[in-house]
Amino acid sequence: MPGIDMPLADAMDEQQAQAEAVQAQMRLQERARQIANDLDRLAKDAISKRVTIEDRWYADLRQYHGRYDAATETKLRQGDRSRLFVNQTRPKTNAWKARLSDLLFPTDDRNWGIQPTPVPELSTAAKTPEDHPDPQQAEAGQQARRMLEEAQARADAMQSEIEDQLTESRYGIHAREAIDDACQLGTGILKGPVVDSRTRRSWGKVPVGGPDGQPLAVDALVEVQDPRPKYTRVDPWRLYPDPNGNRVEECEYFFELHLLTKTELRRLAKKPGFSADAIRRLLREDSREAPPPWMAQLRSITDGDQASVEGKFTVWEYNGPLTAEQLRCLYMARGDAGAAADYDEIDPLDEVQAVVWFCQNEVLKFGIHILDSQDPIYSAFCFSRDKGSFWGHGVPSLMRDTQAAMNAAWRMMMDNAALSTGPQIVIDRNKVEPVDGNWDLKPRKVWYAKTDSIGQQGLRSVFETYPIDSRQSELLNIIKIAKEFVDDEVSLPLISQGEAGAHQTQTANGMSMLQNAANVIFRDAVKDWDDEVTTPNIRRLYDWNMQFNPKESIKGDFEVDARGTSVLLVREAQAQNLMAMCLQFTAHPVLGPLMKPVQLLRKTVQAHMLSADELVKTDDEIAKEQQAQQEAQDQQQEDPRAAIEMQKIQADMQRAQLDAQTKIQVAEINRETELVKLAAQQNLTIEQLRAKVQMQETDQAHKERIFAAEVGFKDRQSAKELAAQALPAPASAQPSEPAAGTRFAP
Repeated sequence: MPGIDMPLADAMDEQQAQAEAVQAQMRLQERARQIANDLDRLAKDAISKRVTIEDRWYADLRQYHGRYDAATETKLRQGDRSRLFVNQTRPKTNAWKARLSDLLFPTDDRNWGIQPTPVPELSTAAKTPEDHPDPQQAEAGQQARRMLEEAQARADAMQSEIEDQLTESRYGIHAREAIDDACQLGTGILKGPVVDSRTRRSWGKVPVGGPDGQPLAVDALVEVQDPRPKYTRVDPWRLYPDPNGNRVEECEYFFELHLLTKTELRRLAKKPGFSADAIRRLLREDSREAPPPWMAQLRSITDGDQASVEGKFTVWEYNGPLTAEQLRCLYMARGDAGAAADYDEIDPLDEVQAVVWFCQNEVLKFGIHILDSQDPIYSAFCFSRDKGSFWGHGVPSLMRDTQAAMNAAWRMMMDNAALSTGPQIVIDRNKVEPVDGNWDLKPRKVWYAKTDSIGQQGLRSVFETYPIDSRQSELLNIIKIAKEFVDDEVSLPLISQGEAGAHQTQTANGMSMLQNAANVIFRDAVKDWDDEVTTPNIRRLYDWNMQFNPKESIKGDFEVDARGTSVLLVREAQAQNLMAMCLQFTAHPVLGPLMKPVQLLRKTVQAHMLSADELVKTDDEIAKEQQAQQEAQDQQQEDPRAAIEMQKIQADMQRAQLDAQTKIQVAEINRETELVKLAAQQNLTIEQLRAKVQMQETDQAHKERIFAAEVGFKDRQSAKELAAQALPAPASAQPSEPAAGTRFAP
């Protein structure tokens, strides 16, 4: 450019380039905020479409806690009527929760398993015996057996790895909380696997500078990143699924609400992947919002302080699809051009499952779905599914009308009891007046009679009483019928709550049949849990291990075996059947050799909810004992003389036992013969003679006891006399020797 030297032109170009870069970055930041704003509008739409469900949840929680709604409470209070609440909802809800938790999460077993994928060709080939005439088929059979054994070993290793991961994430605790949510509100939600980016301490080699400038490695305590999968329970109040989906797999997206304080937001900034700059801007603006309305409602239901609900940062977690252009824009706004370039070749019409954390139009974190399978990370269990909604019905919702009927009958009983305890009294104010000027009736109250208005009837008609009839029995019948209706409505008979009920059976088989019939409803609920929670959760955790776990020994083609209905629910019947098999089949001459006694005993102990490892010998212990017995037998075979001598000794012992038994039998026969002869001589029957002999034996035994008692008494007396003679005489009875220098009178 004429008139401008080159260094100045270069500086201006550089400044212009920097300004354009800043403007481009600002446009990217604005585009990222626009994406967050679009997601925020989508979340508010999901909130507005869930208002009806939340109203039902308010009623469920009030009913569970035994509270009336504000309108009913005000009406009863103004009418001075009973406000009692006969709460049958809480015990029914807790009974369902306890029963499902006990069935699905026992202390000695798990409700899932990992099995190798069956391959028919290998299974068929593995049955080929090793001594098959065709060497190729025999070799193929051996190879197939080795492959199946390897697959089973890998499946067992994967099962142990998953079980360890579930234990670390306290999966059982979160699952029981989800069951509680399902019983109260109708839907329980679990989330996972999500990566828990925690650190662990370990000793390792750390490079340091040496004295001569050469690097050295020394042992030091370092913190190592240890990402582990975990599962968490999600509060149904904080999850907003796609309103158009009725199941998890039908929902296009999910919004999860996180209400965070300043401290929690600062802690969030230290986690990997979160934008510290965006969180810093939120803290500077202090853009806390009012809490959602349902928080104050929940506080009022549980007698909490509504004023203590303060504003927090409303952070949303979005799980759903984003376009390639949106992801590219987000990566560019973060300054990750390399990751953004990966989406240049993707068709703009394609969608990618992503996770976005945002608050007040600030994108805090984003990334693609953790699993290559793109399966949703949420699992929802409905207690009673509503085919027209994502949210199911809980126990309070199912028994709402019957609970209202019981409450009404109970209130009427209390009101009727208050009225019927005394009559209604009518006073003629023209004939009497109270001495104290107060017209309330009290004991020993004094009244003045107005003589000018008494009339011919005197004071008899001054006080008239009208009794109120008691309707306790009729109202009590309404309550009893309502309680019976509740059992049918929530499908929870008395026998499932530990009560015998009116039709108690007296036999074990009848009780087993009754228990099995009562388990039909539980079997359906457990099957729903298996299909909606257990299978997808374990499948996703299996996918996570296949994708991220560095252990190659656990990887393979496996399938999830949900065993809630097949193992846990029918445990009582299995325990009885296993006991019968132990008693009948193990000693059977034909079926006994075909049974596996150790495995049968383990299953029997486990069915009784006991630890088989503590009560049954392990395979190693059994193998050692068998080896010791085999060695003893081998030693006997090596020394035939000792074996022959041992056989002779055993034969002599058996012969002596047989002779003793024979002599005893001969003596019994002789005794019976003598009894017959003696009975014939005395003209008595055998029974009379035996009774007489028994009386004589009893009398003889009585005399012997008396004689023994007398002998013992005499022995004790002799011992006392000997002891008295051996003891020295008392000091008062013994003559004392005179002390030295003492004089006696003559």
